[in-house]
Amino acid sequence: MSLTYSRSRGILYTIVVFLVACSMRLVYLQIIAGPTLAAEGQSIRTHSSEVAAKRGSITDATGVVLADSILTYDIAVNQVNIRAYVHEDDNGDEVGRGPAEAARQLAPLLGMDEAELGGRLLGDSTYVYLKRNVDAVTYRQIRALDIHGIEWEAVYQRSYPNGNVAAPIIGTVNAEGQGSSGLESRFDELLTGRPGEEAFETAPNGAIMPGGKRTTVEPVNGGSLQTTIHADLQHQIQDMLDARVSRHQAEWGTVVIEDISTGQILVMADSNSVPPDNAKPQTVAGVQYAFEPGSVGKLATIAAGLDFGTITPTSVFDVPYSLDYADAGGPITDYHEHGTEALTATGILAESSNTGTVLIGETLSDAQRRDMMERMGFGAGTGIELAGESPGLVGEQWQGRDHYVTMFGQAYMVTALQEVSMLAAIGNGGVRLSPHLVKSWTNADGTVEAPEADEPVQVMGASTAAQLLSMMESVVEDKNGTGATAKVEGYRLGVKTGTADIVVNGQEGIVSTTAGIIPADAPRLAISVVLYNPKVDVISSDSSAPLFGDVARTAVNNLGIPASSTPAELYPSKPQ
Repeated sequence: MSLTYSRSRGILYTIVVFLVACSMRLVYLQIIAGPTLAAEGQSIRTHSSEVAAKRGSITDATGVVLADSILTYDIAVNQVNIRAYVHEDDNGDEVGRGPAEAARQLAPLLGMDEAELGGRLLGDSTYVYLKRNVDAVTYRQIRALDIHGIEWEAVYQRSYPNGNVAAPIIGTVNAEGQGSSGLESRFDELLTGRPGEEAFETAPNGAIMPGGKRTTVEPVNGGSLQTTIHADLQHQIQDMLDARVSRHQAEWGTVVIEDISTGQILVMADSNSVPPDNAKPQTVAGVQYAFEPGSVGKLATIAAGLDFGTITPTSVFDVPYSLDYADAGGPITDYHEHGTEALTATGILAESSNTGTVLIGETLSDAQRRDMMERMGFGAGTGIELAGESPGLVGEQWQGRDHYVTMFGQAYMVTALQEVSMLAAIGNGGVRLSPHLVKSWTNADGTVEAPEADEPVQVMGASTAAQLLSMMESVVEDKNGTGATAKVEGYRLGVKTGTADIVVNGQEGIVSTTAGIIPADAPRLAISVVLYNPKVDVISSDSSAPLFGDVARTAVNNLGIPASSTPAELYPSKPQ
């Protein structure tokens, strides 16, 4: 065997071994390790992002949408890819190229300055936001331009189609899509839903590969919330309230209307409400602001007297203009000067006599009066579905002058919601129901739930409530009653007016409030009206009482509540 033959044979064996090794390596790479390597390569090229879930809607009691989420788009740019953009016309002729041409086309659609936009298209980033929350029409116009390097994301934007209607109650959503106030915050978990996930592949230059996006986890949209508010009525009341606040130059005002038989809040209107804006959170005055109720607080004193049996509606008192107790720190007087006159308890309420109410209050112990106020819910939150509710202030002890003035609504504080809850209890046969703003909610899975009702509180006996309501009718019907300006033609009303002296920033001020029940013969609505520190026509008979009449008239018309069918049978205001 020659040396040449042996060498050729060796070379052949080497080539065969090399080819076998290559084949084995190829089999390993393509068959054995291929799927793993492909997956690793794809994982390097694949990125993921959240797919937003639609935030659930908030509606009024009839289904009118108060808050919803609309589909919008965030527009972005790949600054690297847009350098290669070429704009051609229908004939294939070049019109322009690069960031400058893209800025010229996009600026009118995005409502941006062309030079500023062009500057944002320059750089080395593969993803820069140009404008967020672009509407669907504009998005489609941008898509039609087919600009290489322009990207987009579908997102949801919160909208409030009824503007400022019930806006403080609805609340706000922050930039991260989380509820930040009002019902949006209180029911954030229900409304938010659960985001999905979207995966997409990118090329080495960072561009999203065509057809590379796919949803890997479907989003679950948020549930919806139905309130007890009646949007149309709420809108009308807000307008009336704003007009009165302006007319009387008050600092603020609020109106709350409660359905007596259910505890549902039909209206909770605050003056000067604006559409929801996360940068400008709004307080809910009817829940978060406490004030001295003034003579409306006389209802608590008279209710206690009736319920503990120390008076009747026709109990007679000799009522002077002024009372001077040694521990009162000065005389207690009525609003109008008068001689001593004989009035029944009904007459005292109708004329809103401070001194007469003190005489009634002196038939009771402080413990009895406090007990009635606590049963009415004073000094404690109602449990309404809003954050920041004020419990008001009743005080631990009433000493000196406070012992007397608490009898007619001063030296303690309530909210408009607590006040209307007291009135609703009187109209509901002495039974107080917890007021609420939420009618029901629909979970993400479609199931519907309603809030569990709290246990009713027996504030006073049914006969006490009936007597007190009848006495309140004299406030409107008696010739000396303080609530004549609250009258609603065709309807019997049980009303109490209140004008409380306060100090605001070192200056004397007023709280004007009127609260009542309509119709008195078949109670449906309890209404509280508050004007805080009016400067013009300040007493309640000139300010909050006329507003009460307008509110009550509008409410019964809007809700279709029938007029009264029988006349009022009033207790005498003076001894017979």
